[in-house]
Amino acid sequence: MRRILKKIIFFMAMLCFAQSSFAQNKLAKKVTVAYNQQRLSYILEDLGKSHKLRFSYNNADLELNKKISIRLKAQPLSSVLNALCIETGLQWQQVGEQIILKPNPKRTADSEEPSKSLFQTIRGVVIDKESNMPIPGVTVAVSSADKRTSTNSEGEFRFRSIPVGRHEIEFSALGYKKTSISQVLVSSGKELVLTIPLTESITDLNVVYVSANKDVQRPLNDMATVSARSFSTEETSRYAGSAFDPARMAQSFAGVTAGNDINNDIVIRGNSSKGLQWRLEGIEIINPNHFGEEGSSAGGISMISSGMLTNSDFFTGAFPAEYGNALSGVFDLQFRKGNTEKNEYAFMAGLLGTEATVEGPFKKGGKSSYLINYRYSTLGILEQLGISPAGEGRVPIYQDLAFNLNFPTKTAGTFSLFGIGGISSQKQQAERDYTVWESLDDKFDRRFGYNSGSAGLKHLLSLNKKIYLKNILSYSGNRITDDVDSLSNTYEKSTYGRDTYINESFRYSGLVNYKVNSKNTVRAGIISSLLTFDLNSLVYKKQIDRLSNLLQAQGSAWNQESFVQWKHQFNDKLSVNSGLHASYFNLSETVSIEPRAGLNWWIKPNQQVSLGAGVHSRLEPMAFYFARNELPDGTVIESNRELSPSKALHIVAGYERSFRNRIKFKAEAYYQHLFNVPVSNDPAVNFSTINSADAYMIYARNYRALTNKGKGTNTGLELTLEKSLSQGYYFLITSSLFDSKFSPLSGKKYNTNFNSNYVGNIVSGKEWKTGSSNKNLFGINTKVVYTGGRPYTPINLEESLREDYQTVFEDQINTIRTSPYFRLDLSVNYRINRPKLSHAIFLDIQNIMNRRNELGEFFNSDKNKIEKATLAGMIPSLYYRIEF
Repeated sequence: MRRILKKIIFFMAMLCFAQSSFAQNKLAKKVTVAYNQQRLSYILEDLGKSHKLRFSYNNADLELNKKISIRLKAQPLSSVLNALCIETGLQWQQVGEQIILKPNPKRTADSEEPSKSLFQTIRGVVIDKESNMPIPGVTVAVSSADKRTSTNSEGEFRFRSIPVGRHEIEFSALGYKKTSISQVLVSSGKELVLTIPLTESITDLNVVYVSANKDVQRPLNDMATVSARSFSTEETSRYAGSAFDPARMAQSFAGVTAGNDINNDIVIRGNSSKGLQWRLEGIEIINPNHFGEEGSSAGGISMISSGMLTNSDFFTGAFPAEYGNALSGVFDLQFRKGNTEKNEYAFMAGLLGTEATVEGPFKKGGKSSYLINYRYSTLGILEQLGISPAGEGRVPIYQDLAFNLNFPTKTAGTFSLFGIGGISSQKQQAERDYTVWESLDDKFDRRFGYNSGSAGLKHLLSLNKKIYLKNILSYSGNRITDDVDSLSNTYEKSTYGRDTYINESFRYSGLVNYKVNSKNTVRAGIISSLLTFDLNSLVYKKQIDRLSNLLQAQGSAWNQESFVQWKHQFNDKLSVNSGLHASYFNLSETVSIEPRAGLNWWIKPNQQVSLGAGVHSRLEPMAFYFARNELPDGTVIESNRELSPSKALHIVAGYERSFRNRIKFKAEAYYQHLFNVPVSNDPAVNFSTINSADAYMIYARNYRALTNKGKGTNTGLELTLEKSLSQGYYFLITSSLFDSKFSPLSGKKYNTNFNSNYVGNIVSGKEWKTGSSNKNLFGINTKVVYTGGRPYTPINLEESLREDYQTVFEDQINTIRTSPYFRLDLSVNYRINRPKLSHAIFLDIQNIMNRRNELGEFFNSDKNKIEKATLAGMIPSLYYRIEF
């Protein structure tokens, strides 16, 4: 027995010696390698295959995505390993036939940023796009980090140690179309939490339509077919001139132009910006922008911090049936949920505002979470410290609060409480030296305030794997005050205007979604809105030389809406959406029936044809229903309280084609027929609400009662060439050719105020990895805007001098154009990752060339002449953000 045992031991020793000698001979073999900026994962795989090496390592210890270069000629294989370790900060050890790789302790100790600290967690949930149910067994792969996992029974996945930087994540499951998200940013200061919807495959489970799955801009709403795209919060900081504002970012998209440089007014396909609807968490809200005006959808600064948002949708025409009370476009914003596992904090300070964000679980181990953001005007803080950059009393002051509280339950569904609220004000004090007054505005003391708030309670309940319910109760309201005093040459005050506009809405929205099978989904719902208003406007009218009540209206109105829509997928190539939206407005006793339809056809795996059509309507601001005009003879002209909503027929045809390197071309042609548009009932006055971005046309001297007999048309072609961020750069090139006309009561056709005929945008950016182990990012972004001149109406100087009031030639409406609009924006950002926290610095300069684009002309009654009106010059913004 002892002999046998000795022989076995001797044999094993000889075998180990032979293996060691074989491995040593292998490493002594001279080879030639030429790796040029190749990923470490590729190099290890290539060495293993070419020279039969077996590597052993811990994924968390290696930066497999790091690119390195090694060039050696006729050198031992051991020298190749030494060179590889020098480049990566590793050390190697031979154990039998295995080559063990691990961090070099000396290099780690000497490193300013230990690599083990600069990893982050990526986790989330994968759901069925139509039913909202979690999908178990989905394969999730972070291809850029060579890591893979699967979702659990709750559809959840987790990666604990992902290197900071940009990554590509792929999701695949049997019976679902493969989906990927590219260049997602992972920072050391904040976990990345994702919700990924997958679309069920209809026919061949192995077919993957790359253009559909790789398109990160595809809308989140599965009922959308045309004129829609999603956007990420990172885009609001990346695009030059966006200033973390979704509306300013959207000005880069095809068919969208800026209404003004100072505010975030957006004109979509030649339509007035007041036709835009803002939604939050699935329900309509009132204008969520600071310094907003009555009836407007815009303001100087967004109340919603981009840090509160997750990916959201933006529509520019032919919306699905669930969207009512919108004429030009829809911003469908979604709040993200707070981190359910750990507390996280963010702080940002900039020239426009200073804000703080907190989030985390209500209790450790629970599923409920909170997300809260508060912001205050930086200029307001400086003024309180005695520093007033805009002059004493002129600084715009604002503050806002946003929150999203999420409470999942085991059997009763998920409850969430969300809201935003903002307060903004600005004072204008006239110079107490009348010799420097150049216009009427110079002699005004003005106090302006805009307060707005929206809040809602949402309940989401899945009855089974096919049906879910969504119910929302919400409140949304605003209060606008504008007090103006006029000064005499002895600086005595007299009341010039006292305005108070209060609008409130109480809404209920109920929705049921039924996924019948993989081919059919039905969605239906109701929206009930109680609109209350208290409108008061007292203003000095020169033609009667006294104060006059333009508005004095209090009351309420109901707007009842219902919808049903059906999505049918014939196969993975062809789908059709059809629906019907109906509404009843009790103030005018108006019923509106609005059919909608859309089609998507993938004619090839990388090419798609889309069609969309529908009727849409929008209520006018309440001021148009109740305004009155007092004439010199004592006659009072009342407005029309029976105005019907404005309506429009949208028809859109689109074509998309995807290319390699994430490049996509898109073309859309559209026709819009506007009807039931309120216009002046006086044929001599060519007023139409199409031309108004707010409700302040009621202050015009020739304002008359309105009637729904106006019309309009918008026709155009939009072209987009876009490369999503990959390989360190991106670009977005858009061009729009369009024509926008309106017809007042006379039936004649005129240019609308927004008919610039063409607009072009070139948005681009480049990103570089910097710092130790390429953990930081430096980016430069630019935006070039070129737009045709805005039309305006020539001023009748003779009549204006006689009336001491600006008077235009009514038969020459919008026959003159300004010079073409040109603007160059630039932004620079630097993201720095440190253990457990990340920093970011942003410099955003709008109109870096300080070009004063023309807006039109106005009559200066103090100088008795016509002068040019111009837009803003250079607007720089600097921000610093930290997350931990």
